[in-house]
Amino acid sequence: MRVNLLSLLVVSVITSSYVAAQEDVVIPSYAQLETSKEDMVFEHDVTKADARVDEYDDAISKLKDENTDSRYSETISDLKYAKKYYREVNGLPMFSFLGGPAFTPEQGVLVAVGGLYSFKTDREQHQLQRSSVSAFLIGNYVDSEIGYGLRARHDLFWNHDDIQFQGAWNAGTQGKHYWGIGYNAAQQFEFGDVTQYKANTNNYKGNLIFRIVDNWFAGPSVKLNYFSPTSEPESAILDENFNQFKDKPFTWGLGGSIQYDSRDVAVNPWSGSLFRTEVLLYSEALGSQAEYQKLDVEYRTFHSFQEGRVLAVLGRFQQAFGDTPYYDMPELGGANSMRGYYQGQYRDQVAAELTAEYRHTFRRSSGALSNHGITVWTGVGSVGETVEDLSGHAILSYGIGYRYELQPRMNIRLDLGMGKHGSAFYFNFTEAF
Repeated sequence: MRVNLLSLLVVSVITSSYVAAQEDVVIPSYAQLETSKEDMVFEHDVTKADARVDEYDDAISKLKDENTDSRYSETISDLKYAKKYYREVNGLPMFSFLGGPAFTPEQGVLVAVGGLYSFKTDREQHQLQRSSVSAFLIGNYVDSEIGYGLRARHDLFWNHDDIQFQGAWNAGTQGKHYWGIGYNAAQQFEFGDVTQYKANTNNYKGNLIFRIVDNWFAGPSVKLNYFSPTSEPESAILDENFNQFKDKPFTWGLGGSIQYDSRDVAVNPWSGSLFRTEVLLYSEALGSQAEYQKLDVEYRTFHSFQEGRVLAVLGRFQQAFGDTPYYDMPELGGANSMRGYYQGQYRDQVAAELTAEYRHTFRRSSGALSNHGITVWTGVGSVGETVEDLSGHAILSYGIGYRYELQPRMNIRLDLGMGKHGSAFYFNFTEAF
């Protein structure tokens, strides 16, 4: 009997403590807002929708002031996620500002400041993808020289995704490295003073497409290149192409693309495929300082094992025809191609690559997807003067990355890529593919 009474006493104490703990975390009425994305309702009146967002902000702010013993920490986290969900469901605009220092082998110590703005061109169209515009201002110090640059990107969608306009702009004055043209040139020189030079650049690539039928799209493409070296690397002294085009910095090409696109979200797909073919013609008759043509064929496919577990695969083939300047040749390396290699270390008339990447998003204690994730990838690529030259010249890329979902399906990307000649670090607002 004594044992039973003792057991009852222990249970009573534990129960009392649990009830007390539960009473301690009673959520104030002002913070009892919807946190489940599935249960959120679209508000047609944008003024009321904005007012609801203000309610989330006020609740988060008040809970932070009262969170002296961390009792509301989980609730604050839930409300932050809920505010993002509500903006997504209601098609409201979002702006995120980022900035800070970083280091890369190519650019040395750098400071980047930028932002991401996303919105819907028609918030009443629930299946319409969010449009986005991102821009980064970069200042860097490497090899006793200061450089600066601006990187911007836009992905715009209208009318149930029937009209899409993607583009990227890069401009600035920064240190560059040049090895030459071809696989052997990339092996000949070590990264350093021999390959280093400085250039003024201003490049834009844009593609406007229209839905033809179902998932088929077509439309015009344009690319403008301005690349003017202000110094000459030792590696280019005997380089015929570099010497031919160092005083011909401007080319522009006009063409078009056709593509099949079944991806659920273009900027960060979880499912579907993209098959795209683009042709650009560069003509001296239209003001280009070089006469050549470029073919770009790529295939991307995405498979979700379950929500937040995605296998992404990229296959790409590029070929240039004619008198192609070194600064616009097909190339491997950089933030979006064979990460771990300096962009342009491998360049020639033909380039091909195949990359597979696994993307894993972590879950919160509730089981919902969190903002945090990791990726791992491996890829193989090659360059050559002809398609036949691709054989026997393969290079390998592999690496690991961290993802933080800043806005719905839009991640900050931090990647550490490794390759034959070393490693490289990348920071971006969009996925590599």
